[in-house]
Amino acid sequence: MEHRIETKEIPAQLALTVRKRVSLATIAQGMGEAFGAILAHAQAGGGQFAGPPFCLYPDPPGGEFGLLLCMPVAPGATAGEGIALEEVPGGLVAATLHKGPYSALRESYGALEAWMAVNGKHPAGPPREVYLNDPMSVPENELLTEIDWPIA
Repeated sequence: MEHRIETKEIPAQLALTVRKRVSLATIAQGMGEAFGAILAHAQAGGGQFAGPPFCLYPDPPGGEFGLLLCMPVAPGATAGEGIALEEVPGGLVAATLHKGPYSALRESYGALEAWMAVNGKHPAGPPREVYLNDPMSVPENELLTEIDWPIA
């Protein structure tokens, strides 16, 4: 798969968030639970969505690692039990679009790491995966995930 990589500024985003510890074996379940809780909270009056869901990876995947699961919301959203309201920082990122199963995302991360090495850049924060379509409504090979990795 060929990867087109670009640099861009992404804005800070107000988001409902859930912090979760998972392993590679439990990541799908953990993400489903967290996004389900955010959706239920928003539907109960906690906020109006303002963009696609995304996830930050503050720890490298392996063993047990942390996730910050985020749903952008419009101003006026409120936190709830186990759900925070926070501004997720923006900034300069190297970005690529991954098409296909989540299990193949490592290939896209590798392309970003190679691009950084060639271009004299290095990671300046946790990568962000933006989920552009719903895995419950499209075939796995049609999944679209934008990877935004802060760079310096």
